[in-house]
Amino acid sequence: MWWFGDLTVIKGTVRSTAVELDANLTLGTLERAIVLFPPGCLGFVHVTFWRFEHQFLPEAAKGSILGDDYVFDVPCDYEISEIPPVITVRAWNTANTYDHTITIGLFVRKEGVDRIKNALRALFVGGG
Repeated sequence: MWWFGDLTVIKGTVRSTAVELDANLTLGTLERAIVLFPPGCLGFVHVTFWRFEHQFLPEAAKGSILGDDYVFDVPCDYEISEIPPVITVRAWNTANTYDHTITIGLFVRKEGVDRIKNALRALFVGGG
């Protein structure tokens, strides 16, 4: 399942006043996180990913993803096994001149897909 959303990051914000975007997903495994920074961000826009008040991307607690005219495509292996299946994106913009809108993409492999694949493999290939 793919989920995409845009987040306008207000100028003059810091980590403690970050804007948030909730991604309502499905139970399963987060396999990819994409952040599109448009031209002009110049490294002022910082992005983090959270689940239940725990920052999981980037893994460093004080870290953030930042860029300019760049698409970060981060491979993940993050289980979403509890309700609600929501990931919160937090972003701040230390520039004082412009707001910036970034695009977020998340791919979740739905829960149970591996069981179905393994059952089909056993049925058609054998060895199950």
